Amino acid sequence: MWRSVGCLLLFVATASAAIAEPSKFTCDTPHGKRVELGPSGKGSDVQWIDDDLDAVRPAVVIDGQTLSVTWGTSVAMEGKGAKLTTYVFAAAQRTAASIFATRVDESTAEIFRFYFASKSLYRLTSRLGGPSSDPKAPPFVATYLATCHEQ
Repeated sequence: MWRSVGCLLLFVATASAAIAEPSKFTCDTPHGKRVELGPSGKGSDVQWIDDDLDAVRPAVVIDGQTLSVTWGTSVAMEGKGAKLTTYVFAAAQRTAASIFATRVDESTAEIFRFYFASKSLYRLTSRLGGPSSDPKAPPFVATYLATCHEQ
């Protein structure tokens, strides 16, 4: 009987310690595209352009309702050091399928969403509208997707 109680207490202690650990993921090079004006330069002439993201290695940490995403050039470029930015969202929206958060500043709005089943990170970026010489010019939009692996 005492052996069973001891085993049960050990199991509960181990399970609660495992639950308390944040989930950490490192991601492969993301794939992405951005919207640019076409050769005519008119607002109706837009095209999706592949982004060069070879030096970007995102990382994700999920701790309960907190989502942290590190994004940037983690590989030093010629003449430049690595440039990483970590965004921490303390009140991210979490569902059974994913966790996501938004970030807005004076010029940019972004959505970061991590899907649990596929272990993929999705980032949607939009440059907020501002004064422009061409009122029909679309706002800058970019979308990125990275496959991640648990650490």
